[in-house]
Amino acid sequence: MKRRRTIISLMWLTIPILLLCGSELFAQTRSRTDSRQRITVRVVDGVTGLPEWFEFPNIWTGSNTSSGNPRLNARGEIQIDVTEASPRTISFLPNWYADCRYHGDIDDGRKVQYSVDDILETGVVGKNVCGWFHAKPQPGVIVFYVRHRTFLEMMAL
Repeated sequence: MKRRRTIISLMWLTIPILLLCGSELFAQTRSRTDSRQRITVRVVDGVTGLPEWFEFPNIWTGSNTSSGNPRLNARGEIQIDVTEASPRTISFLPNWYADCRYHGDIDDGRKVQYSVDDILETGVVGKNVCGWFHAKPQPGVIVFYVRHRTFLEMMAL
């Protein structure tokens, strides 16, 4: 009976250790085989600080002249593959919202290019003239601030 308790107690110790080691090996194997570079584009409301999930932003990578309009998830994020971007830049322009990098509703955001290498290394946070919210840079993440357009800005479209 005492031997059975010893075996059971040893199993309680070895099973978590084996699971932990197995997950570490899986993580190492996955990182070796996945050589794609991805960055996270996060869109945040510059006035409230909440994620804007109902947005289809225009995102240009490299010298690509056509923009992709991916749908953001519930956290206001989208993963962009930048492995083959040449030159290694990314540009952003909101579709349904006004850009908080500028006063007023203008389309100059397309001309601003951000370095993919800087985003991967330290992270980039765009300017926010719409409010006082400002995120801390995180490696692999670029944050843009937008706001809802006013009625007159909507009529001017």
